[in-house]
Amino acid sequence: MSTPVESAPCASCGGAGYLVEQVLGKTARARRCECQARCTRCGGSGFALVPSPSGPVAQACACRHLDERLTLFNQIGIPAAIAKASFETFKVWSPEHSAAKGIAEDFARKFRRDEATKGFLFYGRPGGGKTHLLASTLRWLALEKGVGSRYVEFMLLLSDMKDGFGAGRSHMEILRPLLSVPVLAIDELGKERGTPWEQSMLDELISRRFNSGLATLFATNYFLELRGQPEDPGRRVDPRSREFKAEAEAMTLAQRVGDRIYSRLSEMCTFAKLDPGMDVRKDVHGAGAGGFWRR
Repeated sequence: MSTPVESAPCASCGGAGYLVEQVLGKTARARRCECQARCTRCGGSGFALVPSPSGPVAQACACRHLDERLTLFNQIGIPAAIAKASFETFKVWSPEHSAAKGIAEDFARKFRRDEATKGFLFYGRPGGGKTHLLASTLRWLALEKGVGSRYVEFMLLLSDMKDGFGAGRSHMEILRPLLSVPVLAIDELGKERGTPWEQSMLDELISRRFNSGLATLFATNYFLELRGQPEDPGRRVDPRSREFKAEAEAMTLAQRVGDRIYSRLSEMCTFAKLDPGMDVRKDVHGAGAGGFWRR
């Protein structure tokens, strides 16, 4: 009796059934692989007949779950530049990298929608892989677990709000979709100018999600500890000036977002430093996730 020969996994998708692509000018997009173009179980109808005591019954085919997960991924808003980011393509360069990856993977694998889950906040200089891990976490949740999420850069979110005001839209019209999504990733935390209005928008978004027990993830280039000291901390500097930008980079995260917001972040997140002391994007260009390293 001959032993059945197992077919090799698809060369394009490796057996995952989907492909994630970089669409320039847009966000990352996932689609069915050609090997899954027509389901052999349901013939593409989305329903399959299964036996039952009273005869065959039509049930939703498993391929429909794949389509649902692809839709969830395409709603996240992952930047096209890091479309290929995943846990598998994340390069570990230091113990900090290994620890941060462990935190992100642990969150993704243990996440449950029916209970409050503590998020994480990665901090360190640009180019350490923080955004890569944010995207990897959201990708895994959508494609492997069927959990919806959103990715936003906070400065761009503020810009959308301001544009909305000009079109007669309230800030809540922009924030509302972010208040109920199971997992929200906020990138570039603290990069904004830090005006009272900007802090109030951040406070409202974070507080509403915290009070609802929803998980929020963060990445920031600002450290928890002071790395430099302005010559005269009490003087006022024009937020549009180069001088302001230079001094802002030396501030702590608490100084950038304010004590109230920082206290809330401490309650809702595990903090982890991700700072290899170099911009790894320059050293892995063309490697790993297609060279798509950010922040």
